[in-house]
Amino acid sequence: MRDASTQMVYDLARRDHRVMALTADNRNEIYDCIRQELPEQYVDYGIAEENMVASAAGLASCGKIPFLYTITDFLSLHALEFIRNDVCVPKQHVIFLGRSSGLTSYTMGPTHQGTEELAILRTLPNLLVISPATPIEAREATRFSYEYDGPVYIRLEGRGETEHFGEDFRFLPGEGHVLHAGDDVTVVAMGSIVNEALEVATAFETEGVGMRVIEMSTVQPIDAAMMLDSARQTKGIISLEEHSKHGGLGGAIAECLTEQGCGARLIRLGLNGCAAGCGKRQYMREQNGIGKNALRDAVRSLMADGGRE
Repeated sequence: MRDASTQMVYDLARRDHRVMALTADNRNEIYDCIRQELPEQYVDYGIAEENMVASAAGLASCGKIPFLYTITDFLSLHALEFIRNDVCVPKQHVIFLGRSSGLTSYTMGPTHQGTEELAILRTLPNLLVISPATPIEAREATRFSYEYDGPVYIRLEGRGETEHFGEDFRFLPGEGHVLHAGDDVTVVAMGSIVNEALEVATAFETEGVGMRVIEMSTVQPIDAAMMLDSARQTKGIISLEEHSKHGGLGGAIAECLTEQGCGARLIRLGLNGCAAGCGKRQYMREQNGIGKNALRDAVRSLMADGGRE
């Protein structure tokens, strides 16, 4: 996702002098190319995310289109006041690219794991919040953000994620994607952890269980119509996210169902705040109850009790 998104920034910068690539001591090889080839369109702020965001707001007010690229936790937590007051409230066209989201930096502990930012950022005014699952979706979300009239946050994980979309894919906010059909249980996943859901869905086919897998890339806005249809057509919904289960995807789905008076069962699989333990990403998922074993147990629970209250 990182390379696909920043490659799009590079391509846009070569065509449009208004595009600015901003970093805070965390550029990658592609932003290095921008720095070398288009030095007037590149600024590094060092370890000063607050300054980067405030500067980006000023650049946007002058007609520039800044793409900020740095570690998710540092961007969303260090600079939150500036994101809210300088960018979101005045609806400035600033694009935040949060790298190393979720458990991507698995061995570096909670200081470098972005696991709460969606819950925080989706409450801000005017901010479009996106969590792509694949490189093509990340690329197209970045293209979309260039043309969008307002601030955008794109949650980028790592490199080499499994691709589920074709080259003709076009990103639209608030649109979910059914990646596996099924009429028994619905699993809604955000980010590359959707692959866990697809593996479990394939395994359940041998047991005659139809597991619908939906990839939901935006929590603000969310695809309310798809959530309601799935809640009514299946025994319930399981949300799966490499993020805190408090206020993230599961929270957005709960709000959606409650506001529409839908009494479907909802099981939220997510982190209980920060991730516990230390180890490789797959191990961390299992240890924190968001791996395949936890998902299988949740599906069986819905199948056993019929889902609805």
